[in-house]
Amino acid sequence: MATAPLPAPPGGTPTRERLVRTALRLFAERGYGGVSNREIVEACGCTKGAIYWYFESKEDLFRSVMSETLADFQMRLADGIGSAATWQEKLQRLFGLFVEVLESPDDPHRDLLLLMLHRTPRGPGQADLGPATQQRMVQWIGDILDGAGAESSRDLVALINAAGLGVLVQSAAGASTARPVLGALLRLIGGGELQVPRARA
Repeated sequence: MATAPLPAPPGGTPTRERLVRTALRLFAERGYGGVSNREIVEACGCTKGAIYWYFESKEDLFRSVMSETLADFQMRLADGIGSAATWQEKLQRLFGLFVEVLESPDDPHRDLLLLMLHRTPRGPGQADLGPATQQRMVQWIGDILDGAGAESSRDLVALINAAGLGVLVQSAAGASTARPVLGALLRLIGGGELQVPRARA
C-alpha cells in the first residue's frame, strides 16, 4: 500500500522520512509487537542498516514516530481551527479535520489515530498515547464549548468524545462513518453544517 510522507523533521532526509512513514503505517496495522525492523526496511525499500543509521533501536524508531506524528497532528489541528471566531466555527473546523483525516487512507494522522486503538502488545509509551491524546482533545472541545456559555458543555463533550471513539473504531474496521455521524452530531449540538477541508498535498 502506498504511503504519504510525513513533513520532514529538521535535518530529516528522504530515507528517514520513508522509514518513519512506513513504520507508522505498519505499527498502525499490526501494533508494535507485530512488526520487525526487517519488515519495516523491506516495506520501504531500504537496506537493513538504515534503521540503525537514523535510530538507536526499534524502540527509538517507535518513540520518534509517535512524537513527530503527534506533534504534527497537533499543529494541523491548531492551524485548522486558526482564526475561527465563534465556537460553531471552531467545532465545524475541528469536525471537518477529523473527517478529512479518517477519509484519507494515506493520511499519517489516520494511522496515528488507529494506532491508539491497538489492543495488541503496545509499543513503548503507547499505553499513555491514547489516554493523553484523548484528554487533550476532550480539553480542547471543552474549551470551545465553554465559549458557547452552554450549561451542559460537559455532557456535550462526553457525547462528542463517545461519538468520535465510535467513528474511530468503525474506521479501524474499514467502515466509512465519519462524515455522516460527525455531520449529524455537529448539527445536533448547534454547530451548523460539516465542512471538510481539501486533503493536504
